[in-house]
Amino acid sequence: MALIAQPFRHPDSGIYYLRRRVPDDLRSLIGRTEIRRSLHTRNHQQAKAAFAVAYAESERTFSQARNGLYNASEQRKPDASPAPTLEAPITLSEALQRYIDALPLSGKTDHVLRRHTVDYSRAVNRFIKYRGNCALTAIQPADIHRFAGVLLNPTDAKVQPLATSSTRLLLARVSSVLAFAVDAGLLKSNPVTISRIHKRLGPGKPKRNLGKDKGYSWKELVSLFSQPAYQQHRNAEGRPGNAVFWIPLIAAYTGARREEIGQLYVADVIQHETGQWFIRIIDDRPDKSLKTDSSRRDVPIHDDLIELGILDLVQDRASDARVFPHLVKVSDGYAGIVSKAWRPLTQQCGVYQAHRHPLHAFRHTFKTLAREHGIPKEVSDWITGHASGSVGDAYGINPLSRMAAEMKKLPSIARAAGLLPLTLDSHIRY
Repeated sequence: MALIAQPFRHPDSGIYYLRRRVPDDLRSLIGRTEIRRSLHTRNHQQAKAAFAVAYAESERTFSQARNGLYNASEQRKPDASPAPTLEAPITLSEALQRYIDALPLSGKTDHVLRRHTVDYSRAVNRFIKYRGNCALTAIQPADIHRFAGVLLNPTDAKVQPLATSSTRLLLARVSSVLAFAVDAGLLKSNPVTISRIHKRLGPGKPKRNLGKDKGYSWKELVSLFSQPAYQQHRNAEGRPGNAVFWIPLIAAYTGARREEIGQLYVADVIQHETGQWFIRIIDDRPDKSLKTDSSRRDVPIHDDLIELGILDLVQDRASDARVFPHLVKVSDGYAGIVSKAWRPLTQQCGVYQAHRHPLHAFRHTFKTLAREHGIPKEVSDWITGHASGSVGDAYGINPLSRMAAEMKKLPSIARAAGLLPLTLDSHIRY
């Protein structure tokens, strides 16, 4: 089997090249045994694009030689190509624009590229606001440290300080743009990497504290959903409308993230050929996004949610309408306003804890309940979209019937909280 031609990376400079053997019958005509061309980049994606062009040029050279049209004196000698040098200094905003222009080479979908562009532009522009739109070569590791300090402890009292995790993420995005500049030959080294700022900031995640549960206890769940202040949102109008009633409830029964629920369209609520209703969590529209590849999944709708009337939210509505039309996407997503409304409810109920995110806590709660009631880890991961790390799990599908059957093991939150009447076979927990 013939090997697919690939760019050659120089072991010392890191620059990619085209290296191609000249056919034996053409060597006397071309005057060399190998064609070697610099692709003038250290970025592999850019090198692949440049390689395709250079490879096509070498094909033309061979064709011309075979047809008697090749003039060796007009061709560039193999040693004549100039050594790669840094371009004239450019500004950080110019480097950002080049980074954005190169993003399509990644092959990602348009709406993912738009989200990426927004996130990385926001990070770099924040650094520009602090440091100014300076030349790339003027950025020093000390600037990175000072910038991190300003993010964590703003000198302006009106500016909200960032959490360490948010600071790490913002700096990582700035670093990606600067790393691109290094790969493109615009910068000799990445000042973020040299600064070792991520080591200074400590681990990305705090050490687990066994005394601080990130999820709700069963007693807290029942207390929350039985509160009149919560239940009155069921038929609420205006923004955020009934989303304050439904999103926490759906999260409790599925472990889904708040944005996965808040961005649902009517078309995402589907009935399987077996009759089982499920929600499809997928980033198939420009205004939808997911955290990871494993987040794309189908999740059965629990019988309790159907009995509560979740299907009324989509009945007789256009497939391109959103399930929660009162929600508007802003900087913190569709469901940020639901989080803001949910927090005071947890405070009124007496279950609020500073270390626990009021809505994301349902994701932790679902995993705990699944473990307590014998739902296998692999099925729990299917439902919540957690990647297992096993290559084999990427094969086949995750059966809805299996997930639906396992979800029946969960105790009925709605009946315990009085949202649904008790029955003789009610599966609740006291």
